[in-house]
Amino acid sequence: MYRCRLRQTFESFLHTGVTLPCCEAVCLVLADPKQSPPDDTSLEKLLDWFKEMHSQSNEQVLLQHQPCLKEFISSVCTSKTTDPAILSFTLKLTGLLACTKQGFHLLEVGGLLVCVFEREAWFVCDLWEDASVRSGWLQGLLNMLKHRQALDFICGNGLLKVILQLQNDGSLFVACLANQLLVHILNFLTSSNMTNGSDAVESRESSLSPDWVSVSSEIMNGVVEALSSDDHPRVLQGLRLLSSVPSQCGEPIRSTLWKDVLVPLEVLINRGSESLTQPLMTVLQAAVRTPLLGQSEYKVEELLEAMLGSGNKNESFQCAALTIKLEKCPEGLKRKAIDIVLLPLQCVSAQSQDTAEKMNLALKEQLSQKASCISHLMQSLSSLEELAYTKYQFEGISIHSVTSSVVLLLRICSGHCPSSLIQNNASTHLIGCCKVQRCGLDTLGALSVYEENMNIRKDIFGVLLDYLKSPDSHATVLKKTYQATVSWIAVCSPFPDLLQFISHDLFPVLKKRMCDLRWEVRDSTLEFITQLTVALNSNSGFIEALHTSGMVSILLSSLADSEGYVRASAVAVVGEAVDSSLHHTVLVCKSNLLEEALKQMMTILSQDTEGFPRRAVVKAFTSWLKGSHLVTAVHPFLSSVLSLGCNDFDWEVKMHTLELAEVLMEKTLTCCPYAVQNFGSSEKELMQALSKLKEFGLFDLLFNSLFDCDRPVCEKACALLLKLRTLTSERADFDSTLVLNVNGNRWGDEVQSRYLNTQQAKGSVCTSDERMDSGLHCIKDISLPMILHILDLDDMQRTLRLSSDHVVNSPRSLMEDILSAAQQSEDNIVDCY
Repeated sequence: MYRCRLRQTFESFLHTGVTLPCCEAVCLVLADPKQSPPDDTSLEKLLDWFKEMHSQSNEQVLLQHQPCLKEFISSVCTSKTTDPAILSFTLKLTGLLACTKQGFHLLEVGGLLVCVFEREAWFVCDLWEDASVRSGWLQGLLNMLKHRQALDFICGNGLLKVILQLQNDGSLFVACLANQLLVHILNFLTSSNMTNGSDAVESRESSLSPDWVSVSSEIMNGVVEALSSDDHPRVLQGLRLLSSVPSQCGEPIRSTLWKDVLVPLEVLINRGSESLTQPLMTVLQAAVRTPLLGQSEYKVEELLEAMLGSGNKNESFQCAALTIKLEKCPEGLKRKAIDIVLLPLQCVSAQSQDTAEKMNLALKEQLSQKASCISHLMQSLSSLEELAYTKYQFEGISIHSVTSSVVLLLRICSGHCPSSLIQNNASTHLIGCCKVQRCGLDTLGALSVYEENMNIRKDIFGVLLDYLKSPDSHATVLKKTYQATVSWIAVCSPFPDLLQFISHDLFPVLKKRMCDLRWEVRDSTLEFITQLTVALNSNSGFIEALHTSGMVSILLSSLADSEGYVRASAVAVVGEAVDSSLHHTVLVCKSNLLEEALKQMMTILSQDTEGFPRRAVVKAFTSWLKGSHLVTAVHPFLSSVLSLGCNDFDWEVKMHTLELAEVLMEKTLTCCPYAVQNFGSSEKELMQALSKLKEFGLFDLLFNSLFDCDRPVCEKACALLLKLRTLTSERADFDSTLVLNVNGNRWGDEVQSRYLNTQQAKGSVCTSDERMDSGLHCIKDISLPMILHILDLDDMQRTLRLSSDHVVNSPRSLMEDILSAAQQSEDNIVDCY
């Protein structure tokens, strides 16, 4: 009977295409234990579709329009052989359908809701042992908890105890979901519709309805018991729940729970368990963001200070690093955290006896071990970097001495350890340590924001240059060195000795690095020169040094590098060099950089086998065209660039070509700004501008791209054509003067077909035999405004804005897949597509 009903419903769906029969057929398939369940992804997508239907139902009950859903739920719940995945899906769906009062009532009638969420029923057939069923049960209740009746149902049927038990579930996902549900219940207890007719939530415990005091007490007692437990996983779950309450729950729940957990929190903090440092700090961080911080009775600041401890333990450094990140950290506490977190850095680089004596025995022991030494230094450096990015004003600490410590640490890591530090065991762990080197260089770059460091810039540039020169420097360390060097050069540009450093010290090193066997080093070197050129493009001395030092010829030769990434970076730096040189006209006559760059770039665009260099070339032309110095120079090459970019097989090259076309349109049309703004003026200027764009081949580019196989390319072209249509729509004279030949183009057949259909409605322009004989080529020339009109660009844009997989991801397609799989299992294969 079932198979007959399924087959009849399925055939009805195929012939009518109506959603209702399709939904019913899918419910029949899912409810049949003899059918293999769909994959989890299909079920989640189906659930998402029901959510969307529910959100768009305008308060209408989904169950009334899809009665098959109630039958499906009942069938699954009464079956003893239901698949766990189907049961989990059903639990989630039931909760979703019951999230409105009307839906809740429809499911409650006849006891269906109790039947679904009665846990004992699943114990009988061992389904509860499956984690997906437990998570589905929790998610169903979470979906349903949108009104008071749902909370009554949870508490009235003893489900709260089950939720509390699931906090300690063996599945981390189930335990976290139970926590989420408990927090949601607590939040419900403090919402305005849960108070006794009050529109506002009071800040006292008496504001809670008496019916809910026992509920909140049961949850809070559960949290206290969890934090007081000796079971580590249980403690973690209690802390996870507690960290969510301050931000998600209002008063009186927040303050009441915090008072209850103060004692077990203090015990946990004083115990000093390193594995609990992060979750404890998460709890305190959540409390800091609430009014709890400003009230002494809640001891938030005291707990934070207790976490910092004396600075002797491993967790103290971690706590200090986390404390510094707090948004509303009390200033006194932040200063103490900074003192602690900087201690490892100061101790490792301490050259004086006074500083060494301050290093307590516990810290000395930790720094003598490689793992803890590197960990503490990384925390010191990363915390210092974060403080520098906010330009934190240190009190009682010399930023000059801190920066000097970072410089000294970098020297130690490169093997240049001062004799006074040879006895320091920590230094032996740091030689050649790339982790500390990278972190130290990031920190050194960030410290460039402090003007006090300008008087030690020679020491800073010295250590950076040593790293660039060293043959032992790892490629990633070199990249970090370049980034730090750019930061310091940018802030030191006013100093006259900078050009001396660049031309005599830096450029020779860069020339050697450009010959490095590692392509990553050559690539990062070119990126550095690009950033350097951008930072100093207004400095004529730097531009002259770039040309006179022989760097330009090395950059040009890099355009022929064997690695595609390097060629792309070379294109970028040459583009910047050309642009910067043209800012200083005195240098133009001395260099053939522009001519050579244009020649090699056109070769790359037409012949390079890799996409990255070709993309870089088009981007370089776009950058040049945006400026004012190179417009005339690049004009002769634009037609070729547009044509090559249009026919490139790399979709990103085509996208960059369309971006170039957009800039070209803006540049060309600015010659008649009034005409662009006012359709009643200067048609002659606008006509000249559009004719110029036609000569560049811009229209061919746009129309070819409109019918490209890559959706982003089509969408971009459509947007640009819509701009053109706005300009030409009210220009009647353009119909006869701005004409395009549609023959021999990829887009020609489509345009001719639409044009002929339009003309046939008015009166045929050629007979059907003529159209057949000529293959649609009886019309050769059509005006630009007419083409833009007949293409229906608005409809094309709407279609293009849809995701490329909107058809296969549609609810209809999803249900077709489920039904098709069911039919195939019956040896009655039906092609749903």
